[in-house]
Amino acid sequence: METVTENFSSNNMVNQGAIIPSSSVCKYREYVNSMRWNKHNKELLNQAETTMLSVVKVPFDVKYVSIGDCVGTDDKIWTLSANVDSMNTPIVLIHGFAAALALWLKNLDALAKEHPVYGFDLPGFGKSSRPEFASEADEIELQFCESIERWRKAMNISKMILIGHSFGGFLSTSYAMRYDQHVEHLILADPWGFVEKPDLSNRPYWQRVLIKVFGKMAPLSIVRAAGPYGEWLIQRARKDIMEKYVNVVEDPRVIATYIHQCNTDHPSGEHAFKRLLFGGPWARHPMGERMRENFPKDLPVTFLYGAKSWMDNRYGEIIKESRPNSYTHIEHVSDAGHHVYADNAEEFNKFTLDACKILKSNLK
Repeated sequence: METVTENFSSNNMVNQGAIIPSSSVCKYREYVNSMRWNKHNKELLNQAETTMLSVVKVPFDVKYVSIGDCVGTDDKIWTLSANVDSMNTPIVLIHGFAAALALWLKNLDALAKEHPVYGFDLPGFGKSSRPEFASEADEIELQFCESIERWRKAMNISKMILIGHSFGGFLSTSYAMRYDQHVEHLILADPWGFVEKPDLSNRPYWQRVLIKVFGKMAPLSIVRAAGPYGEWLIQRARKDIMEKYVNVVEDPRVIATYIHQCNTDHPSGEHAFKRLLFGGPWARHPMGERMRENFPKDLPVTFLYGAKSWMDNRYGEIIKESRPNSYTHIEHVSDAGHHVYADNAEEFNKFTLDACKILKSNLK
């Protein structure tokens, strides 16, 4: 499959797409963009990503990878590659909902010391194509998995260590159960979508009303409705995410810019995610029991939970108990919440590299 490369490379990369030429065409585009309420700006997104990734020391490339007519027409996946000459098993990073590849910036140097590392923006998110997904949850899940598989083929990766955070953990598990021959170890970082929706009848009435109301909305519709004030809203509502990068990037406000610009483009991935939900923040087809019943016995799996995370982590132990003769490991990353990879990157990276030593091919 075709690989489309843009002018980006190494830790000193310069994002040429973020430099606005002074042509009349560009000035017209700036004027049109200024009239748009949601304030999505591709150049601003490029600048934010470049600024964030400029702190990464290991040489890397970023490029578009074509996966053909997968979900939409001529879908392209925005991809980062580092240390590709290493002969060790590649690590593939799959981000969570409303996120994108640059948020792994605190992990890239450590993970790429010994392994090739790849990260990409899921279709419908970040800088990847924004195709229209199916309307049914099971078909949407399959479309995401097929996108990952087509990306793997295009990148010519035969075996990989798959790391998924949150929604990315849900998709990584689904992929691993379909294409386990290509996965050497599955690492789930505070995964979402494993537990079933609880009985809400005993919840206070106002909680049930809020869950019902927000269940009918696209999760980030408020950010887009805020238009040019969306970034300000993210800075105020998710100050915690910015604080995770205080000692890494020079101005943490670039994190809010990045998240805002990633989520003001056409929200096809967000709409797909909404169709995967069931009556609130729960998965329509929870992964926990599916994994317990169908996960390959010879495939190692590691759960990395944030010790302070709000995410329900009961299925780590359930899966471990259901696989007494298989490798299942659980770690709780200290002083970490749901964004476990950023809250305590040093410990997360250590646990991840430890897990990378346990490969399916070595256990046989």
